[in-house]
Amino acid sequence: MTRQRLSREQSREQTRERLLEAAHAVFMQKGFALASVEDISTAAGYSRGAFYSNFDDKTQLFFELLRREGESIDRGFQRILEAPMTDAAVLEDELAAQYSRLYRDDKCSLLWMEARIVALRDEKFRAQLDGFLEERYRQITGFVEAYGQLTGTTLSAPPREIAIGLMALCEGVSFSYRCVPHIVDGKTAESVLSWFLKASIAVPPAPAPAPTKPVGRKRAS
Repeated sequence: MTRQRLSREQSREQTRERLLEAAHAVFMQKGFALASVEDISTAAGYSRGAFYSNFDDKTQLFFELLRREGESIDRGFQRILEAPMTDAAVLEDELAAQYSRLYRDDKCSLLWMEARIVALRDEKFRAQLDGFLEERYRQITGFVEAYGQLTGTTLSAPPREIAIGLMALCEGVSFSYRCVPHIVDGKTAESVLSWFLKASIAVPPAPAPAPTKPVGRKRAS
């Protein structure tokens, strides 16, 4: 059986995917600062020329890894929010379940932590991280707002603040789960994430005040 020859576009996409996979492994092992283009290229089985044909530098590749994970997470929430809603409580439970599982499927929590450390020391990197974070916050804020509109829920804080808190909490729990799993095990991680998501978005509208009986004036005797 003759192997089908890849088109130029397919071949380039395959090269990019292999470079991304190799970069993730190298970054996890060495960290961003110590990883080199040579390390990544060699791990992927390519030359430096192949690397630079696909990425400007290792920073661009690093943010591509974070972007892809963000898009994967977004698709899960988008699917839930776009499905027909029959019950607000069911929707809340589905969102909490989706959020509480993120720590388990997360592949980039260590990269996120490193990104923040690198940003403290590298002004150029920090500018790129700022732009990337703003986009993530915007996307998550949109999900929080969509939930409020769908359910008529009065949110406990401004949507952007909830978005920042949810993202920071998920990063922290994922990091703790990997560093101290004997303290933050899977059950604890899911419980913490689920509880905080519900606490931040599930504040029902205040009930209307009960009507009061009008009190007539006493007639003067």
